[in-house]
Order: sequence, then structure tokens, then C-alpha cells
Amino acid sequence: MKKGIFIKIISLFIFTLFIQNCAVQDNSKDFSFIISSDQRSHATEKYHTMEYTLGGYKAIEELGKGSFMIVLGDMDPPEATDNLIKEVLGEDYPWYPVIGNHDMEKENNLEYLRELNRGAKSYTNLVRKGPAGCEETTYSFDRGDFHFVVLNVYYDGKSDKGTDGNIVPELLEWLDNDLKENSKKYVIVFGHEPVYSVLDLENGSQRHLGDSLDKYPIESLNFVRLLLKHDVLAYMSGHTHSASYANFNGLWLINSGHIYGQEGDFTPDKCFAKIRSEILKENNSGKSYKNVIQDMYYEDYDTLNKWKEYKKLIFNFGYGDGYDYKNIPDTEVLERLYEFYTTCNSNENAIENYMQLFWKNTEWRKSTFLKIYSGKDAPVLEYYRDKDYYGNYELTHKIVLN
Repeated sequence: MKKGIFIKIISLFIFTLFIQNCAVQDNSKDFSFIISSDQRSHATEKYHTMEYTLGGYKAIEELGKGSFMIVLGDMDPPEATDNLIKEVLGEDYPWYPVIGNHDMEKENNLEYLRELNRGAKSYTNLVRKGPAGCEETTYSFDRGDFHFVVLNVYYDGKSDKGTDGNIVPELLEWLDNDLKENSKKYVIVFGHEPVYSVLDLENGSQRHLGDSLDKYPIESLNFVRLLLKHDVLAYMSGHTHSASYANFNGLWLINSGHIYGQEGDFTPDKCFAKIRSEILKENNSGKSYKNVIQDMYYEDYDTLNKWKEYKKLIFNFGYGDGYDYKNIPDTEVLERLYEFYTTCNSNENAIENYMQLFWKNTEWRKSTFLKIYSGKDAPVLEYYRDKDYYGNYELTHKIVLN
């Protein structure tokens, strides 16, 4: 082989490696990533239909999955989320978990998440692991022009599952040291619980007011002050299931809502079918339909809390005080359930009327995921929401994060 041809081949090889390395570093103007949260059991095989988390992941695939996804907590069981991401978005698609309150309830769930960031399996582009006792579940990493920090807000200074959601001094000190060494243009910090629960941007529902990070006002104030001190672009959270955004003196407080899909199994059609099935089973037992419904209502009252789902159903028919389904007395819920069953059983068109009433009044928050990409002058945040609760996601809000 001639020397000149050999040099050209080597040069071409080096140039190709350079281009590939640039792609890996996410320095292109098309850099983007996905944020989702709170899918819980709706990522398991039992719920692999478009009404649930699968529908959200399919929508992400169609939209464009970006460079990676950050999952803002409550993945229990986390292996279901891991498997579904691999199935829909690819075996090698990177995702970064944030610890949620439900992820801590079972040690094996938390251990699964620790193992994802342990030893040689550590996340790509990792900058720093967490403080002692929280090495795997608090961490920071860089991508493109961004520095990302994932906080385990349940760290108490010793254990990674020691609090009920707080930014303790040890975690704040670690964060301060991490941000002091950052040289990236944009910084986004993630934690499962919000600083303050903001109303859902469409239906105005609000959850966990006073029992998120705001439960500890001094610590949460110090946390926000530190974020402002270091010019952090945004603090992003989940937990409330209510998608929202607000700007606090230049700091964006963003909640990703949930990618749970439908928030329950008790739509009127499913509920009526369940009640009718149980009544038919008891057809020869001598039980009245009211007794069957009562037994269903109080079934596993203290463990599975089935009564909550029936109360939510009646609440979403427009009954109660309009504020909280829990305030409806059991006696009223049962009377409404008797009426619901007898009406639907005698009139085949009634179920459709109840369905319309349910969706009109539903407290359910639409399933949501977010996309952030590098805009011309600043990052751009997009909200995608399931417009009809059946997996049909559409762009609803776009915000320039400047």
C-alpha cells in the first residue's frame, strides 16, 4: 500500500472517531432529554396497554426519545420500569432514576436502584456520587451544556432512607460542594418531592400541600437559597401527580406530573362490570345486591383500601363537597353505588351517561411527560399530556427557560 493512501485512511479513521466522540458528548444543537415520573405498578405487565405507562413510553418513542430519560421517582417495582424502558426505548437507552417515597417501602426495590449505580455499573457521564450512606442514590452527571444533580431527599445524613422527605444539612453541604465545582452553562437539580405543591396546570388539583419539602420550612428555605446562589436553572420534581411550573426569582420550579396513565381501574364501565360479576356469583346465596355491594366496598378495608376507589368513583360523578373524595360518608357512597348499579342494570344506555359524567368531573390528572431541548437562546421545556386518558399524547405547553 502506498504511503499517501495509508495516511489518508488513517486520517479518515481519526476523523470518524472524532465525529463519533462529538455525538457521544451531546454537543449538538439537537440535544434533548425526557423527564417522567410516578408510574409505579402501571409499568408492570398487567398494565401493558395504551391506557397506562406503556402508552406514554410509546408516545416518547414516536416523538423522539432524546439522549436519555430521568425518572423522578415512585417506580415501585423499579425492575418493571427498567424492563419497559428496554422493551420500548431500547436495551441501551440510558435512564437515570430519582428515589421516591414509595421506592423506599420495600428494601429490595431500593437495593435494585442502588445496584444500578454501584461499582462498574455506575451511570455514564457521572461526575460525583453522593455523600456517605447515600453514595448510589444521590449523584451528579454532565451532558452537553448541562450539569444535572439527582438528590435523594430521604437521606438523613447517615441512611439513604432515613427521613420522610427533607434537605438535611449533610445533603445541602454535598450539593453546595458539587455546584461550586460545576463549569457547565445550565444546572438542573432533581428530587422526588417539590419545594411547594403547585396546582395542576389544567384541572387545578393539588396534592401534598404542607407535606412535601415545605413540611420543613427552614430546610426548604435554605435549599432554595442555595439553588439561587448557584444560579440553578430549575428544580424538577414529581410526587404530586399534578404537572405544573412556576418561576421563583429566576428559579424554575417544575413538576412532571405522572406517567401512570389512567390513575385508577374504577372507570364506570369497569366498576359496573365488576359489581355485576360479583352479584351473579352470589345469585344462589340469598344475598341481596346491596349486601354484595357492601361486602365489595368493605373488602380488605384496612389493607387494600378498596373503599377509596369506590369513593373516588362517586366523587367523580360530582357528589361530595368538591374538595376531597375522603369527605364523602360511607353511607352516602353506598347509596350512590346502589343507585349506580340499579340504573345501569335496567338501562343499557345509562353506563354511557355515567361515563360522560365521570370524565367531566374527574379529579384524575392527565398522564404527562416532559421534553427539554436546547433552544436558540435558552433551553425549551415542553409538556406532553394524554388528551383523552387513552394514550393519545399531545403538546400542551411550551416554556422557554430563561
